[in-house]
This record gives sequence, structure tokens and C-alpha cells, in this order.
Amino acid sequence: MMWVGREDELATLKGLFTSFSGGSVVVISGGIATGKTALLRTVGEWAAESGGLTLSAVASRSERDLPLGVLEQLFRSPGLPRESAERAMQWLDAGGLNTWAREPVPGEDAVQVPTHVLRGMLDILRDLLEERPVVLSVDDAHHADVSSLQCLLYLVRRLRGACLHVIFGECSHSKGASALMRSEFLREPLFRRIRLEPLSRAGVAEMAAAHLDDRPPHDLVTELYEASAGYPMLAQAFLDDCRDGSFRWSGGMAGEAFSRSVLAFLYRHDSPVVEVARAIAVLNKPVSPLLLAGVLDIDVDACSQVVHMLTTARVLVNGRFRHEAFQAAVLEGTPSNTRQATHARIADLLHNEGFPAVEVAAHIVAAGRLGAPWVVPILQEAAEHALADDDVTTCIRYLRAACQVCDERQRAAVVSMLVDAEWRLDPAAVLRRLHEFCTAGDAEPTEGSDNFIPASYLLWHGRVREALAILDLLASDHGAAAECEKASTVDLDGPGLWGAYLYPALFKHRRPVSPPRHDPIPVLMNPELQGADVIAAELVHGKRPGVLAAAEGMLQRSRLSERMLAPLTAALAAFTYNDRLREAAGWCDALLAEAAVRRSPTWHALFAAERAMIHVRQGELQAAEEEAKAALSLISPRSWGVMVGLPLASVVLALTGKGDLEGALTYLDVPVPEAMFQTRMGLHYLCARGRYHLATNHPHAALSDFLACGRLMSDWGIDLPVVETWRGGAVEAYLQLGDLPEARLLGDEQLRLTESEHLRTRGMALRAQAATLDVAARIAVLEEAVGLLQGCGGKLELAYSLADLGRACLLLGEPKRARKHARKALALARQCGAKAPDQSSGFDAGLGGPEGAAAQADTNPGLSDAERRVAALAAAGYTNREISEKLFITISTVEQHLTRIYRKLNVTRFELQDALQDNGAEVMDPEWLRILEKCS
Repeated sequence: MMWVGREDELATLKGLFTSFSGGSVVVISGGIATGKTALLRTVGEWAAESGGLTLSAVASRSERDLPLGVLEQLFRSPGLPRESAERAMQWLDAGGLNTWAREPVPGEDAVQVPTHVLRGMLDILRDLLEERPVVLSVDDAHHADVSSLQCLLYLVRRLRGACLHVIFGECSHSKGASALMRSEFLREPLFRRIRLEPLSRAGVAEMAAAHLDDRPPHDLVTELYEASAGYPMLAQAFLDDCRDGSFRWSGGMAGEAFSRSVLAFLYRHDSPVVEVARAIAVLNKPVSPLLLAGVLDIDVDACSQVVHMLTTARVLVNGRFRHEAFQAAVLEGTPSNTRQATHARIADLLHNEGFPAVEVAAHIVAAGRLGAPWVVPILQEAAEHALADDDVTTCIRYLRAACQVCDERQRAAVVSMLVDAEWRLDPAAVLRRLHEFCTAGDAEPTEGSDNFIPASYLLWHGRVREALAILDLLASDHGAAAECEKASTVDLDGPGLWGAYLYPALFKHRRPVSPPRHDPIPVLMNPELQGADVIAAELVHGKRPGVLAAAEGMLQRSRLSERMLAPLTAALAAFTYNDRLREAAGWCDALLAEAAVRRSPTWHALFAAERAMIHVRQGELQAAEEEAKAALSLISPRSWGVMVGLPLASVVLALTGKGDLEGALTYLDVPVPEAMFQTRMGLHYLCARGRYHLATNHPHAALSDFLACGRLMSDWGIDLPVVETWRGGAVEAYLQLGDLPEARLLGDEQLRLTESEHLRTRGMALRAQAATLDVAARIAVLEEAVGLLQGCGGKLELAYSLADLGRACLLLGEPKRARKHARKALALARQCGAKAPDQSSGFDAGLGGPEGAAAQADTNPGLSDAERRVAALAAAGYTNREISEKLFITISTVEQHLTRIYRKLNVTRFELQDALQDNGAEVMDPEWLRILEKCS
């Protein structure tokens, strides 16, 4: 297949070596790996089939100075008669190699071969030609020693009339060919040159089709052509790798066979081709020949010639390898010490030439440890650029390299940058580097250093005492901040806002702003943090006027960064803890999208957890579950530190609301740090766990969690229902336990503490209070709750309130009104992904007094959801088969359900409709029935 497109020349060549009508001199010229060696082998096969004798030799660069080396190979060919071979060796050994060797004269190719040697070889060849045609084949003739070429030229000229054919294979790119090859052989009358070019794309496709079992796809042919540049040797190696099932081609990798072929391709060129190719592979960008020559410390003209040759050979395109696999093979074949030395030389030259730091830094890292004084500043600058482009992995690689070579004066700043970058990928990584920072008892930090930055990280991981000590030192009038103003507003306000958000009790009396200035006109050092005081005060005290305006201003002005993460999170929390869920969702979605685009798993995870909690409060359980699980998958629970309570609380609440109690338990089994219960996240976690206990009918455990949450909130001075409605959960627990007075006390208290502008929280408080009232008083309170919840977006709480209202109406003998509310409740619950309200709401456990309990006993015959659906369809007249088809269950399952229904209701099938109506079930309403028919 490698001869595709060369049929005419090959036909002529085959005619020469099969008819043997006369002598000839043929030069097959082509680039390395174009197939000239295979063609020479084919010519020998043609000659042998026609009765000719082929004597073969392969010249070598290492034997170029060996006199008569090629001629010796020719006359040691296996097909040569033994007598002729011995005569040839006698001439070459005794009469040739040992008697005429002398130093070559300058400007002369080599000394002349003695005449008696030439005549002796001529006699041997004449004897051979009397018996049959002879073909002398010399591959890589550009490396042939001059004395052998002189002898061959002598033989050709003396035997022009005989059937002697001399065929040479030479590299067209080589500059080392002898003058004999470039001129004397060209004068022969029967001289012919055949040029071999790389295969076309069609030729490569035909070659692939012949070597692969299946028809090669279009993209494979394209990849094959681009990687091999049409050179048969490289294409064959590519195909060999493709046939190996253990290897799959990708742009930046090279298979084993292809790598070997690439190296063979380069090594067959003259020096400095290999060295230049390695340097180009290491540089991986177009550079001037002057710079490339400087890297290799060679002559610029020689370097330019090599680049031109490789470009002409289609290996290079615009100064780079045409295919990544070719470059990968060159790099793989370069010894590691050579690569490192080349990178070091490149880094030095690029720095001296004033190249950008990002280009120099990559070579510094690849070179290993470079001790030049300019190395660390270059790595720091490149790391800043990488971080600005959100290439965190590259930034970390540069800073780690800087850490290895920096001095003590530089270390603090380098490590501080490194910690910030590593935090974006994994917050647990910072714990490994805390020993490199000053503690509160150490000496003051070096001027210009950033030693105390990790206070926010310490708070995240629950190391509160150390964080507070550092912040005290920074804010002290006698500390570094007061004297040198080393700490910016972000250095103090960032940890301060983290503290206010996470540890409201500990930061209640701390001012999370930079030390006061004594200038007559205050200067705001960081306008992005305007309003930080108001937000922090809201988080530790609550009820701060203007907090939403301050939070919105901060969110509008600020871009997500290491220093602004805490302020933006605190601003977002201000909306969440004021029941402004729609605005909170919008800002959180924007931050979440930015975090995802900027490739920070930590940021992404944090805002996914925040969004999950907002989804929970909006009643969007499926979305809450997905976001919380995504947050926990982005970084490990250990990396979450005390913040782990946020995603865990969200996923537990979502799964519990959906009725997936086993799934919720899985997340409750995740270990959490003890310090989490000192934080706001601990409050959310306790209430989520309490909700789980309620759903699993463990009211004592639930009450313990809710009351523990309440004690913490009271101790911290943030006992606000809008932060966490622990009283509502406690009301449900008390009702399950039959303790109506305690339930009523907490229900009234929660309503009294709820602000009128917090519509969702107030609606929940009204619902909780209604559960403690008698039926007559309950309806008005629930209607007010429904009205508030309809306007705030809390769909699931609205569904629960409607379900409670429907049950209350049913108890008062208003089944039509009850059915209307029940249908709305069911539809809303399904939108939220929750269980049916009558199953997931906890307030139906206590309906407010003896009459409520009796009524509940009458209206709840103990049928499961599945049994209710089957009962409704059976009562409507559907057959068992029709019921199985509508509910997507087997007929046997239908029969089993009906058996249990009849036993529980103590009726027959004919009495089923009346029994359901007597129990006040809404299933007989046609619209309700259509809803049930869709459930499975």
C-alpha cells in the first residue's frame, strides 16, 4: 500500500529489474521513512525472480570513515558464490585495506583506491556477470564511505554494456552525501532518479484499510494521516498500535510502536536533528532559530537548516510538531536529565529575553530545583496570573516549586499564596501547612508578609481559639496591624464575617472591621466590604435595619475571590435568614454558576450547599437533594470542617420530606466534628435530625434535638424563628407524645417571636399554633397561615397547611371544602417531590383535644397509600385487571391489597364505596380519582 500513487515509476523500475536488457544506475531518493528501504528490498525480490543476483549493503553514519566498508558488505552478501566472496575479501584485506590507507588531503573526499584493487574487484564482477545479471543495492548511500563509491563508479563505467544494475537509496534531506553521489553518478547515461514522497491522505486510507480488520472510520484516517505525515513507517507503527486492544489513541499520547518509529525516524538523520527536535518538543511553542540555537549552544545556521528540513519534511508546522503524538514520542524518548537541563536552559534564556512570567515558570517547574534569585518572583507572578485565570492546579504547581527554593524571607508570602490556592481545591489541604504560619505567641510577622491570613480557615475547621488569638493580635493597637497596617480590611472583616456567620456567640462583641484610623477623613480601604458591619451585626443579633440593602450592595459590587468568599456568603445568609428566599436563590444561583465556571470545587460545594438549604426552605425537595449531594461529592466531609452540617442538614430534610428515611439515615451516619455544634450549622443539623426522628416515630429523640437547638440559640442570643424554627418541631414532638399544654406553650411563643415581614416563618408558626387549638379555632388560624404562605414561595409548607385545613374542615363536617383543600395540598406536595401531606405532616398526630383524637380515629381507617388507591378504583367500579393496568401493578398485588382493605374496614366489595364515604375520604371526587389513577 505504500506505493499508492507511484504506479508509473514502479512499472518502469520493475521493467529494468526483470528484463535485464542492459545496465542502469538508479537512485531512489526520498525523505527518511518514505519507504525507500522497502522498495530496495522489493527490487531485490524482482531481480531474484528473474534470475538475477542481488548483492546488498546498508551504509551507516558510524562507518562513513571505514574504507571500503560498503564494498565489503556487498561482497559478503549471502547469495554470492563462496569462491567469489573469498577472492573479494583477499583483495579488500590484503591488497586494499592494509596497504593504501593514508590521511586524506584537505578539500579531497578521500584518497584514491589503488588500481590493482579496482581491477581485482572488476575481474570478480565480470565473472559473475557471465553467468547472470547482477544488482548492487546500497541503502542509505548518503552515508557510504567515499572509497566504496569510487570503486562502484569505476565498476559502473567499465561494465556499461553488461547487465549490471546499481541502485542506491538516499535521504533527500541529508547534507552529508559525497560529491560522487551528487555529481559523478548523475553523468552516467543510464542514470535514473525516482523520488519518493510521503503518502497522500487517500494512500494512507488505503493502507489503513489493508491493515485493519474493519473499515477504518473517517476520524481514524484523519488522525493517522496527521500523526504520520504520510510516512509509511510511521503509519504502519500507528496501525500496529491501533490493532493492540490495550491502547487507545488520544492526541497527547503515543503508542509504543509509534514512539519507537518516531525515534528511529529522527536518529537516522544527521546531527543535530535529534537535539533540535528535542528542544522543540520541550519548548512546545514557536521560537526564533536564534533562541533555539542558544538553548542547544549550536550554530544558528545549523539550527535554521534543521528547522527548515523538518518543516520541508512536514514534521513541523509553524515551528511546532504537526501532531501531539509526535511531540509526545520525542519527549518520551528524551532522557529525564536531558529534559531537565533543556528546561533549565530555556527558562534562563526566556527570562533574559524578557518573556512573560507564565512562559518562563512552566520551564522552571519542569527543570526541577533552580536556585537563581529571579526564580521565586517569577513563579509568584506566574501563579498570580494562573489564579486570575482560575487555573488553580497550575497555580499550585508553581507555588509548590517556589516553596522548594525560596528563602526564609520569601517563605511566608509564598506559603500564604499556596494556602489560598489549595483551599479552592480542598480545604483540608490547609491543615497540612498551618505549622508554617506564626501563632499568636510567636514574634510579629516579617514586614510585608501575610502570616496571619488563615484565621478564616481555622474558623472553618473549628479551631476557634487559635483564630481568635490571631485576630486579636491583628486588631491590637500594639500589634502588627496598628503599626504597619499589614492587615487589610479583608484580613479582618473576612474572618469576622465568617465568625459572625458560623459562631454568632463568640463574635457577638467583636467588631469585624479593621482597626480604627485616626485620620480626620476615614478612608475605606476596600469598598467591596461596605456594609460588613451591618451584616455581621444582623448575623449575631438579628433585626438590623438596612441589612438587606447592605447585603445586596456587597453582592452587586463584589467578585468571588479567596478574600471575598466569607463576605459574600454572609451577605447571602442575610437574605436567607430574613425569609427573602427568592432573592437569596437568585444571588446564590449567580454565585454557584461563577464558582463552577472558575473551577473551584470548594466554592462550588459551598454555594451548592447554600442553594440546597434555600431549596429546602422553598419546598423544592428534589432540587435540594441534588444540590446537597453534589456539594458533598465535590469535597470530602473532612474538608467541609464545621460547615458539613449545612449540606447534611439539607439532604436529610429533603430525603425525610420525600419519605426516603433509609437514605436520610445514611447521611446522619456521616461523622461530624464536635465543633460543628458550636456553629449555626449545628442548629440546622439538629433540626434536620429532629425531623428525621419525627418521621420515624421517635418523638423523644426528636424533642431532645429540637430543645438542644433551642438552648443553643437562646445562649447565643439569636433565638429567632427565622433562623431555625425549632419550636415548630418541638410542637409536633409534644403532640405525638400527647403533651398538649407544652405544645401550646411553644406554639404561642414561636408566633410571638416571629416578625410580621417574615411571611414563611410566620405562616409556619401559625400552622404550629393551630395544631394546639380546638377544631373550631383552628380553621381561622390555618387560613391565615395559608394566605401568608401563598405569597412567600414556601410551597411545601403551604401544602402542609392546606392538608391541615382540609382535615379540620372534615372534622367540622364540611367534606366538599375539605376535598378542595386536600386536592391542592396533594398537587403541591407532588410538585415539591414530597410524600402526600397526610403522611408527611406531623401535626395530624394530635388534633387538639379528645374530639380531635376521636375524629382522627374515624377518618383514618389505617389504609396505606397503595391501599387507598386500590380502594378508590375498586369503589368506582373498576375490575381487578383494570386496576392493575392503571396502577402498573400485578393482579395478584391488587387482590392482596383488596383482602387487607376488606379486613381493615370490615366490609365486602359491594360495601366498599359506602365505607369510604362514611370515613370522609376524598377519593370519590372525580378529579381526586383522576389524580389517584396517575399514581403508582
